[in-house]
Amino acid sequence: MDVNGAGLCAVLLLLLLLRGGAGGRPDGPPSLCDPRVMERFIREARDAERGMVGCGRRCDLPEAVAVPDPGVSFSEWQRMDVGARVRAVLGGHAVLVAAVLRARELLSDPQLRPTLDLIYGAARSLAHLLRGVVSPPTPTPTRTPHSPTPTPFSPTPSSPTPFSPPSSPHSAPPPPPPPPQVRTLSRLLGVHSAFLRGKVRLLLIDVCTPVSPPRHWR
Repeated sequence: MDVNGAGLCAVLLLLLLLRGGAGGRPDGPPSLCDPRVMERFIREARDAERGMVGCGRRCDLPEAVAVPDPGVSFSEWQRMDVGARVRAVLGGHAVLVAAVLRARELLSDPQLRPTLDLIYGAARSLAHLLRGVVSPPTPTPTRTPHSPTPTPFSPTPSSPTPFSPPSSPHSAPPPPPPPPQVRTLSRLLGVHSAFLRGKVRLLLIDVCTPVSPPRHWR
């Protein structure tokens, strides 16, 4: 088994043990809502970042690699709905996984390979767990024998289509800024660590905090 496979198996085994507890059996896949799971990912990311201090020119990337913006504006975050936050985190993390994969392809130093393999395996595991937390399977509605069969909607010819004037070219939103780029492995691992500690952790607070039921006053 190669280093990447061994590192990935180690991460998954650890997560399953955390899920099962000290004496119980794991009753499903590990959940990021267990704070110990996310703390493990963050700790490994920070250890990898610290391990690259003083790496020097060995960590220079031959080309710039796009990364997500790890910064968080809390006022802007509060204005976003949960769906927008989910898209920001999943999209940013996908860019991060691609950046780590590209760094593995660009850097051939055998001393850097174990760190890159470990970070890439952990990033893929985190992507899988994130999808499980923020995209739960939608239950298929069951029909009873007495449930009426829904009829497809067909618009009537008498319903006129409202006229919408063409949009002015000046009203189009500005294009999004280009993603930031890094040229060193040290900076890439710093972005990776900051992204987990920032946007990913904030999203988990949103999706893992139980919503209190409404209180009925007498």
